[in-house]
Amino acid sequence: MRRLLVIVIVLVAGAVLVTEGSAAAAPRLAASEDCGVRVNRPHFSRAYDEVHTRIESFCRTMPVVTNTVSGATYRSRFWGWELVAELPATSTKGPAVFAQDHRETVAARCEPGSLHRCRTEVHGTVTFPHGTFSASAYEENDQEILCGRP
Repeated sequence: MRRLLVIVIVLVAGAVLVTEGSAAAAPRLAASEDCGVRVNRPHFSRAYDEVHTRIESFCRTMPVVTNTVSGATYRSRFWGWELVAELPATSTKGPAVFAQDHRETVAARCEPGSLHRCRTEVHGTVTFPHGTFSASAYEENDQEILCGRP
């Protein structure tokens, strides 16, 4: 006798619920590797003499209609966080597989020899035929970044 694996995805109040197995199985939130956003640590790019941060919005659980990502990089100042770079919302359209992963780079200019402690925030929204999934995250470097070539 064959066993049929049924995966049902339901969007409830912005959360993606996944049910596996029989109807008696309890629903669970989609694993973080299925849908969400990723942001790496802000770092100095020697190739461009800028502070770069790679951001990504992704979802692999169902066909994607659009995948939108935006981000902003801030630097720490004595009075708070100063906006130094912003990536406006950019979108890819599905249902092609490439729409499931949308990657961009937030690039912030910096003066050679200056030191910065940076924070990058990312916001992603994935639209499906019957709903949307949104997520946000941030990453900041613990050590100051030295801008320019040593």
